[in-house]
Amino acid sequence: MSDASVTATFLEWLSTGYLVLKVIIGFSIIIFVHELGHFLAAKWMGVRVERFAVGFFTRLVGYRRGEGVTFGPRRPEEYTHEKLREKGYGETDYCLNAMPFGGYVKMMGEDDILINEQTGEVKTTTDPRAFTNKSVGRRMVVVSAGVVFNVLFAVLLYVVVFLFLGRQAIAPVIGQVTPGSPASEAGLAPGDRVLAIDGKPVRSFEDIYEARLLAEKPLSFRVERDGQPLSEPVRVAPGLLADGDFLRDLDPMLTTELVARSDVAAHPVLRAGDRITHVAGQPVRSAYEIVVAFQRGGGRPLELTIERPDPQAAGGTRTLTVTQPAVLEWLPALSGSGSAAEAADSTHLLGFRRRQAIKEVVPNSPAARAGFQPGDVIAQWDNVANPLYGDIIRSIETKDGQPVSVVVERVGQPVTLTVTPKRPVRVFGSAAPKVGIAFGGDDPRPVVADVVPDTPAAELGVPRGTELLAIGDRPTPNWHAVFEALKAAAGTTVAVRYRVGEEEATGLLRVPSSLVNELDLPPTALIRSINGAGSVVTESGRKLSLPAVAAVRKLLERYVGQTVTVEYVPSLLDHATVRRSFDVRADNTDPWQLRAIYNHELGLGFKPLTERLTAGGNPVRALGMGLKKTGDVLVSVYRILKSIVKGTVTQSGGVGVEHVSGPIGIVRLAVAQAESGFGDLLFFLAYISVNLAVINFIPLPVVDGGLMVFLLLEKIRGKPVNLKVQVITTLAGLALIVLVFVLVTFQDIAKWWSGGL
Repeated sequence: MSDASVTATFLEWLSTGYLVLKVIIGFSIIIFVHELGHFLAAKWMGVRVERFAVGFFTRLVGYRRGEGVTFGPRRPEEYTHEKLREKGYGETDYCLNAMPFGGYVKMMGEDDILINEQTGEVKTTTDPRAFTNKSVGRRMVVVSAGVVFNVLFAVLLYVVVFLFLGRQAIAPVIGQVTPGSPASEAGLAPGDRVLAIDGKPVRSFEDIYEARLLAEKPLSFRVERDGQPLSEPVRVAPGLLADGDFLRDLDPMLTTELVARSDVAAHPVLRAGDRITHVAGQPVRSAYEIVVAFQRGGGRPLELTIERPDPQAAGGTRTLTVTQPAVLEWLPALSGSGSAAEAADSTHLLGFRRRQAIKEVVPNSPAARAGFQPGDVIAQWDNVANPLYGDIIRSIETKDGQPVSVVVERVGQPVTLTVTPKRPVRVFGSAAPKVGIAFGGDDPRPVVADVVPDTPAAELGVPRGTELLAIGDRPTPNWHAVFEALKAAAGTTVAVRYRVGEEEATGLLRVPSSLVNELDLPPTALIRSINGAGSVVTESGRKLSLPAVAAVRKLLERYVGQTVTVEYVPSLLDHATVRRSFDVRADNTDPWQLRAIYNHELGLGFKPLTERLTAGGNPVRALGMGLKKTGDVLVSVYRILKSIVKGTVTQSGGVGVEHVSGPIGIVRLAVAQAESGFGDLLFFLAYISVNLAVINFIPLPVVDGGLMVFLLLEKIRGKPVNLKVQVITTLAGLALIVLVFVLVTFQDIAKWWSGGL
């Protein structure tokens, strides 16, 4: 390793260490504020505070009024009340301990338990200034003060951010909607700005994500589209992914600036910080415009013009061009909620299903260790030739810990690999076995993996493994060519030449017509209404909304034999609505061309569109924003805890214990915020401060909430809960907290090891 590399590595470690130190100091301040609340309330209520310590373990240095500064360990018990009065010393030892993170308050009576060795009777101190000898109301004030201070501290941090720093938050503008998802079926579309959810104003995309995360019933979205608020709210149903995780079916609007992604292979030329300025010579201002350019490109490779930061170049940037191929994505034909396997296997082109191509390989996963690579096409999985996604998933689920033989096609050549599915480590519940691959890449050869019954492909009668050679007079070396040939043949019957094994044959394929070819719709068209209707209810009672392709077909099937008015916008780049008449027949209700779209695959992400949240220098407004944000977080944390207590994630949505982060996960998140900037770190610490307040007030022994329960019982009963009961329940609570701490820490380590954090 060169000296330059060693220096760079050292500086990177130094930078990371500095960030971690900032985070630890921030957490310590939060704990200090909590204890400061207890301390000030105890003094106010006349409780004798024997020690207020910053940090833990051995006392290094301290100060006591009258005595001055002293060094070394000293116990509060060394000074009785009489001795302190005799010497004229203050009653509280303010000290700094060896580990100066966090702190604690030692009040008289908290653990001053006296046991009569002859009778076994348990008593506490009789000093009137002991915590235990104060009235229930006064003790409640002391117990609740830590939580109150944490909430007030969160308000203060939010006010500081909004008043002085501002915060770049992801704008509440929708960039992409997962096809077939509840958000898509509800009618949310790219470019929509969410103004409110269930009557609560939305100021950032985090608010949208949080609402979707916690949704247990349909949400009412108030939306602005093309600069105008929609007259009716959009009702979005909750939903889950097939593996039980919460569904993130909305992505924010993205700029053209590229950011690194750790979950996919890097682009050979492009890198983080690059900004795409033109596609095929046309200027672009958002990632969506780049997507539209590829959709309109007909599968052709497109030239990207890039601006790259370069201090050595004139103006600080240099320009380069990159030719980027297009990938053909097939959207699910399935309408309604189904599993990931059912949705994936519902993708087809007039009944032709293509083979599974690997898009991503998770680092350090079983697939990565087995030698899988992005671009590999699955020719055989276990004993199934040309398997569907569902075939592969079922094999993985039944072969946990068992080696599976897989044949992939790589650059036209077969390669045999062996992979062993492994069940991810999960402390709470169990996870399905995984191998660490994601499908969705392009198959370079048009090999038919399977044929969907009752489709034109089924009428052609080709078996699994058939390779399509030509459609009409067009050779079909890849699926791009197949799609373009089928689009050109829409509404006709065309000859198809294909190969099965070593034998070639020709058959006739009926290619249906649709409103796409009859109205000459662009591939980016978004249908807004059909005969004035924007949604339809399926036989199962599920509501499908335009522009979802499934909704288009269901609505057209209503009007067979009639002429309807179709309203659409050519794309989100066009704001004018186009109205066309369409004659609906039984053979043109399926807009099959809209289920295949072209896209790019850059291997990098795009930086989200952000907006600065600020009070504009107005302290009253900053206070209002801080109070509202704190209140929103309080409600959110309680709802998350409620969902966790319910046990597991259900079909109505929610969060389970497996989604909880422990100390390691929290520190990793905090370090990421510290890297983003001081304002983001303060925002995160405010969130943690509210979390600490809520968790401390859970009615469990050891924490403040448990003690508050004892005080309430004492108030109701007129006498304290038996001291032995308090001690036993406190020890049980302590054991429970230690156990949970260990388990979530183990879960953090397992996620970190598997790349899940």
